[in-house]
Amino acid sequence: MDLTGDWQNQNGSILRIQSVVKSLVTGLFRSAKGRAAEEEIYSVIGCLNGDLITLTVDFRNENGNLGSIANFTGRIEDGSKIHTIWVLARAFSDAEGKKPTELWNTFLVNHDVFTKIT
Repeated sequence: MDLTGDWQNQNGSILRIQSVVKSLVTGLFRSAKGRAAEEEIYSVIGCLNGDLITLTVDFRNENGNLGSIANFTGRIEDGSKIHTIWVLARAFSDAEGKKPTELWNTFLVNHDVFTKIT
């Protein structure tokens, strides 16, 4: 199963898996939603165990730091879809990064399905 290439979720975000070496997955992520939706590219690192995968996106790059990290954990279906549950941990509740989140408001949880497009 070749996972390298571009994957798109239902919101238009793009996950580019650049390499899979043994169980180590590396790539890039461009979000179509939220504060990260400004054509910025973020690093991805993760691991693969059979058809199970986990990917972590650090929303920090050379242009800035959004003060958040997301983890997508899921299962690969037929090499063409990745069904995930994601958890976003964020340090700030405002876009300017000045108002720290309350502990109860640090985490957002949802699900995405990524479909291989290239």
